[in-house]
Formats: sequence, structure tokens, C-alpha cells
Amino acid sequence: MDLPEIINAGVYRFAQKARQIVEHPWIALSLRGSIRRTEYAPDGRMIRSFDIGREPEIPQLSVCVPGVVVDFEYGEERENYVVILDWDGLRYDCGAAAYFLNYGGVELKIPGAVDLSAPEAAFLRRRFEEIMELFNSALPGNRLAAEIMTGELFLRFLRKPMTERDDAVELFRKRLDDDDRCEKSILTHCRELGENRDLLRQRFVERYKMTPREYRIRKRLTKILYLFTYSKMNLKEIADDVGMKNVTHLNGVIRKYYGKTPRQLCMEYRSAR
Repeated sequence: MDLPEIINAGVYRFAQKARQIVEHPWIALSLRGSIRRTEYAPDGRMIRSFDIGREPEIPQLSVCVPGVVVDFEYGEERENYVVILDWDGLRYDCGAAAYFLNYGGVELKIPGAVDLSAPEAAFLRRRFEEIMELFNSALPGNRLAAEIMTGELFLRFLRKPMTERDDAVELFRKRLDDDDRCEKSILTHCRELGENRDLLRQRFVERYKMTPREYRIRKRLTKILYLFTYSKMNLKEIADDVGMKNVTHLNGVIRKYYGKTPRQLCMEYRSAR
């Protein structure tokens, strides 16, 4: 995910009633003062709505993108922080009726808003204030720091409360992590969890946007590169440590995914230290 470039960052503390079409993506922290708010997708369908007469106000972290229409009203006690962005890493898909973050060509579905606990809200208020201060200093280093911190805000949208349905998926992922030498097959892990392999695979893909096999390959390649870079192990020792049959097996995997021999990759990464 490329860093979101900040156009402006500030806080609104005045009463306002308006209807606007969003021109730039933004991420916002709304703490208090909201009376009503309705968002409409570019195709006219409602995304979400709030009315203080129907429900209590809860601090929220939210996102918005160009083309969305926002009809809102804030009172005098208003306090909402907004960071306006020049960034194509966030979009709203009308067909899916959802927001998506783009990460290396993989689109991750996120909620448009998340409710915050009091400690979270206090922490994020300080974070937005720091982003404002860094960005408005106009110093390049400070602005870069502000953009890095803004990117980190999106982590909150990727955290999902664990449900009973997700438990098996998370346990399955942890089993794959623990079995870093791939001593057991994916089917064996599913059976030991008492889960149907196809259903668990489907739920894994829904949550992590990759198959269990792809996840296992990515973890293994990450470990191989780590050992190439930070250890003095030879190729046979590395092959053994990641559960490869032999150096020939390691050679085939590295050639397939990196287009180089293990020895070339090892020399490249160790010479970079």
C-alpha cells in the first residue's frame, strides 16, 4: 500500500449543517457534536446513517471517497478531525456496497466506520493532533512522518472482532504458523480441528484474501529470505530448517518464485548487510 499523501489536516469545532459531494478521500475521527449524518454512494444508495434522536453518539473512525454524498449536521460542541488525502489506495465499490483498501493489487474489504472505546478515542485524538502538527509544520521530514502515521490509522479498519465462526479459521492459521516445516498436510490440520477442509479453506480465503496453500508458501519464503539474510546457515541447513526434502527441492522453489538459484539469492542478501 502506497503512503496516503496528505492535502490537509485539521479539526472542526463549529456548528454546521450542509450537504456536500466528497472531492478527495479522507479519514476522520468524530468525537462529539454530531446531530445527524447520512452518506450516499455514488449510485445514490445509502451507505450509513446516524440520528442523535434515535441512537447515542459513539466516537468513530471513518473513511470517505470521491463521489460519496454526505448530508450532515453538527452542533456547537462539535469535535471532529479530518485528514484529506490525494490517494488512490481507497475506493468504494457500489456493486459490493463496501470500501476497499488496495495493497499490492490485493483489495481488502474494510468497514466505512468503526466504533471506538473511550481509551481508543483518546489515543486517536492525540494521534490526529500529532498528524496535524507534523503536516502543518511544512517541513518535508515532518510531512513524511505525518503520512506514515496516517497510513497506520488504517490498521484499525483491518482488525475484526473475533466471532465463534472465526475461531476455527484463526486456530487453523496459527497451526500453519507453528508447523513452519510443513510436516503436516493442510488436510491433516483440518481433520485435527474437526473442520471440513473445503469450508475452512473458503472461510480462510474470505478473511485473508489468499488460500491456505498460498499463505503457507508465503510464510516459508519469508523464513527462507530471513535465514539467507540473518544467519550463517548453509543451503542444506536452510532446506532442513524450512522442511524442504533437500537442496534440490530448495533450489526448485527459489528458482520458481525468484528466478535465481539459492546461492545467488543467498549472496545477494548477505552482501546487502
